[in-house]
Amino acid sequence: MKKTKLLFGFLISACISVSLVQPSLAASEKSNTQLAEQELAVRWLQKMARAAKTENYQGRSIFHNGTQMVSLKIIHAMVDGEPWDRVVHLSGEPAEILRKGNKISCLHPASTVELSMVELSASMKTVVTSEVPLTTAFNGDALVMSKQYQLRIGREGRVAGRLVQVINVIPIDRARYGYLLAIDKETGLLLKTVMLNGKGKALEIFEFVDIAIGGVVSKDDFSPGEGVIWLASGKPKHNPVEAVSSDSWRAEWLPEGFNLAENEVRHIDGVNVNAQVYSDGLAAFTIFMGKYDPINDVEGSKQRGATIALSRRLPRPNSNYFVTVVGEVPKETALLVAASVTKD
Repeated sequence: MKKTKLLFGFLISACISVSLVQPSLAASEKSNTQLAEQELAVRWLQKMARAAKTENYQGRSIFHNGTQMVSLKIIHAMVDGEPWDRVVHLSGEPAEILRKGNKISCLHPASTVELSMVELSASMKTVVTSEVPLTTAFNGDALVMSKQYQLRIGREGRVAGRLVQVINVIPIDRARYGYLLAIDKETGLLLKTVMLNGKGKALEIFEFVDIAIGGVVSKDDFSPGEGVIWLASGKPKHNPVEAVSSDSWRAEWLPEGFNLAENEVRHIDGVNVNAQVYSDGLAAFTIFMGKYDPINDVEGSKQRGATIALSRRLPRPNSNYFVTVVGEVPKETALLVAASVTKD
């Protein structure tokens, strides 16, 4: 009887030990699986980054930001060692975006705006190139290095008649948006992007409907088409003296992972304002600080697709200053950033 009790007690102890070990093993296996998935996703992003620098292509795509849908023709090639792109609006008013290395030109029926990538802020790069995500909006290397996003392997599918691998880019918090990337399995080109809010709703969608990869692309393919005007436009002259000194104001709160990328003076609507650009390697926003204009400056927010513009007047004794946050971040993030801006 005593032996039976001892044996029974041993079996109970063994079962308890196994039950404690099993969750630990399961957690370890889950962690290893997630790590392997992350590493596989990284390899896909590295392939995407290489393809953007080596592949020529021409195609037609759609861009939808929730309120507007635009059909586009896109040509991309490496010319003399530089990335060249031409984006032609096929619907609505004639318009084109030309990129030749670091120069971007926005062509319209009556005018042309020519800027360099150096002159563009990170937020403006996102706005100008949101219709060309294959060229600048997604930097595979930045995504691989970022600690603010988790990478997950999604399903396989088809885009523009080609097999793709979906990569889910999941933010670690609600201070930034997530993304779905559909990468061509053969070449690594990014064929579709979807920007998602915290509830999984699509804010912006870019997708090729037809694409020809490879082949010869000549410089003539990047000449402006009919209906737009090519004008030489000089860089506007800035007068930093009239702007607010960047040393006298700051944002007391920033989302984790966002660092100062640029700090400069901009000339906007005839007024010089100080601009600070913050980026986490993928998302970006700009804080504009200028003198308050009671006629033109209105507090509030406007949103188009994923891009938010939120403005507020600083409280007394600095109520003669006005701050605006612009970028592809959630409204709550822009609101917290704007509310944290103080001036000495």
